[in-house]
Amino acid sequence: MRERLGHTAARIATRTGPALAVGAVLGALGPFGTFDLLPLWPRMGYWLAVVALNWLLADAIIRQVDAQLSHLLPAPRVLVPLVGAALAALPATGVVALAGHLSGLGWPGNVAVLFAQVLLLMGAIALPVYTFQDLRETARQPERTPDAGSDAAGGLGLFLRRLEKPPLGPILCLEMQDHYLVVHSDGGQEMILCRMEDAARELAGVGRRVHRSWWVAADAVDRPERDGQRLFLRLRDGRQVPVGRSFRQGLKDAGWI
Repeated sequence: MRERLGHTAARIATRTGPALAVGAVLGALGPFGTFDLLPLWPRMGYWLAVVALNWLLADAIIRQVDAQLSHLLPAPRVLVPLVGAALAALPATGVVALAGHLSGLGWPGNVAVLFAQVLLLMGAIALPVYTFQDLRETARQPERTPDAGSDAAGGLGLFLRRLEKPPLGPILCLEMQDHYLVVHSDGGQEMILCRMEDAARELAGVGRRVHRSWWVAADAVDRPERDGQRLFLRLRDGRQVPVGRSFRQGLKDAGWI
C-alpha cells in the first residue's frame, strides 16, 4: 500500500510539475494584461490555477481520445492531440472564465472569442507535447522478441510478481489506462500500477505491443481483421484489439498480420 501511494504521488508530481512551472512563469510575467490588473500573489494564483487545471484536464481527455479513437483517425499523431485539445477547450474555457471572475478580472465580455483563444493555445501546446511522448514511447519498443526459453520464462515470472495474485488463466492482453495497466486473462482481469513499456519489455518473449495502449499475447491471437483502413486483432475470447499504425510493420515482420 505504501509503495502504491508512493508511485501515485510520483505520478502526480510528474504530471503537475511542468504545469506548475509554466504557471509560475506566466504569473511572474503577467501576460494578457494580468500584470497591470492583478497584484503579484493574486496573479500567481490565477495563472497557477488556470494552467494546472487545464493541463490536467487536457491530459486526461487526450489520453481517452488516444485509447478510444486513435485507430479510427487517419493521422492519429496529429489528430489525437488536436481532437483532444478541441474537446478539452470547452470545459477549459469555463475554468478560465471562472478563474477570471474569482480573481477580480470579471466575466469575459465575449465567450466565443475566449473559447477561440483557449482552443488555439491548447492545440499549440498539445500537439508538440503529444508528438514528443509518442516518439519517445515508440522508441522504447523492444528491439527483439525472444522465441521462448529462459528469457521468456524469466520475463513472465518478473511480470507476474507485479500482480496481487496469479491469474486464473493465461494472460491474453494488457490495456493501458493512464499509468495503470488492466491485465486481461482467461480468468478475469486485474489493474496494476505499471508502465506499458516496462510490461512489454518483461513480456517480450510472450507477446507484442500492438498499439500505444495495448499489448497482446502471441497465443491469444485468433486472426487479424480489417474494417476499411482500420486493422484489429481478434483474440480467442472474442475481444477485438486495435492495431496502431506505427506497430503494423513490426507485426507484419513477425507474421501476425
